[in-house]
Amino acid sequence: MNIIIPTIGTRGDVQPYIALSLGLQKAGYVVTLASHPCMRTLVESYGVNFAPIGPDIDIAHETAIIREKTPHWMIGFVRVMKFSFSMLEQAHPDLLALCRDVDLVIVSHTAAGSIEADQLGKPTISVTLMPEAIPANDPKDSFVKKMIMKVAGAGMGLMMTRPLDKIRKRVGVPKMGPTGITSQRLNLIPISPAITPPNPLWEKRHRLTGFWYAPAPLDWTPPKDLLAFLDAGEAPVVISLGAVALSGEDALKAATITLAAVQNAGVRAIIQGWDEPMKQLRIPETVFHAGSIPHDWLLPRASALVHHGGFGTTASGFKAGVPALVIPHIIDQFIWGQKVAALGVGPQPIARDKLSVSNMTDALQQMKKPEIVKRAADLGELIRSEPDGVETAVSMIEEVIREIRYN
Repeated sequence: MNIIIPTIGTRGDVQPYIALSLGLQKAGYVVTLASHPCMRTLVESYGVNFAPIGPDIDIAHETAIIREKTPHWMIGFVRVMKFSFSMLEQAHPDLLALCRDVDLVIVSHTAAGSIEADQLGKPTISVTLMPEAIPANDPKDSFVKKMIMKVAGAGMGLMMTRPLDKIRKRVGVPKMGPTGITSQRLNLIPISPAITPPNPLWEKRHRLTGFWYAPAPLDWTPPKDLLAFLDAGEAPVVISLGAVALSGEDALKAATITLAAVQNAGVRAIIQGWDEPMKQLRIPETVFHAGSIPHDWLLPRASALVHHGGFGTTASGFKAGVPALVIPHIIDQFIWGQKVAALGVGPQPIARDKLSVSNMTDALQQMKKPEIVKRAADLGELIRSEPDGVETAVSMIEEVIREIRYN
């Protein structure tokens, strides 16, 4: 069985599928993970087969520039989505060629693979990272709630369905049906039931698996200076802000605020990213400036986590059992920020454009509170005790593969 998993976007849009690819390879399947050419080194460092699709572009850098030049986050989100659909369309010829020789397409949450699978009549399995997007029609809902959901659905259609249908029309594929990019056979939701319990109103094809975690890359070893920093004092706060940590005035401002807040709160910190801004700032001995470090290794050695609210980083923080502060800048990150606060494992999120030395200092101090530390630790222990999410997903995929083979 030859399987392809296409995805576009940032590292956070690739990382979950590295974990799934490893699980499928272990089960004996031939798997190819397809993404932007710049993702080759990352994917192949795990021993996963990689195929390039679309232009050689760092989408995290490009979308960060778009957001930096946009006055409001919602306008920025719309522009980022428009850019992402352009990348999806440019990847189509490469992806169509790759899909011709596969037996199964796993359509990622980015919609990559959905058009090509339909064009070629290939069976699909899909992945959803936002359970909130899954329809759940409750007859008990009030008229007002139904109207709100209808408006929300219309908004989602404008942002997602219409642009995808435009691409489909240009390549000669019919419009999407009512299920959108999700598979009629199986839609995987790689989230722990401790975080999002399964909704009894979902169709049976929507199935929770638990989170998908990948280990450190095959040849990765921790830098000696990082080990020395960890040994020199109390466990640090890890600050990993994704695309917010790229270059530019916005990044310099955020880095300046962060360094001041870390010192005010009296905590040690490991800061990932901000390579250019950090060269312009004085870094105290209590701060270690790092590049890419596998969170599976790093976060269990941390006291807390400050991050942008990306799916993968949020999941890693939950597993490590450390308090978290989310500084979101795009729509799904706001959802994860509220989830962290609702679970009591971190303070209320701080929107990127509202970040200040004062509110970040206060949040860092809140994460020291014993009740938050305990709730985070208890949640981490619960998630670590759950069945392996990748193994569960592979088992579900194999059920579908058997149906495909015998039908």
